[in-house]
Amino acid sequence: MADFSISTPDEVCSTLGKLARERRLALNLSVEELAQRVGISGKTLGSFERTGRCTLETFVRILEALNALSDLQNVLVSHSLSIEDMRKKNAVRTRQRAYTKTRRAAL
Repeated sequence: MADFSISTPDEVCSTLGKLARERRLALNLSVEELAQRVGISGKTLGSFERTGRCTLETFVRILEALNALSDLQNVLVSHSLSIEDMRKKNAVRTRQRAYTKTRRAAL
């Protein structure tokens, strides 16, 4: 499994494209067949496999067509380390938006 903690964003994208290509080949699907299932052109799919760049929606559709959508289950999930951490989290009010500085009106 790839270690993304020390990778640049370009490296992460490239790795995801390569992993999708490997999954496609393991499922014995041609570029054209997978592209048709996803609803994109073969050129777009080939570009994604080489660079890892596409829209998020296209990426999700590719994962769905590769039966890999469940692999996203753990993305952006908060992990509590202990019961005490869970208690602290419940005790603190969840922020609804980021802090912004108020501007002072010109005098």
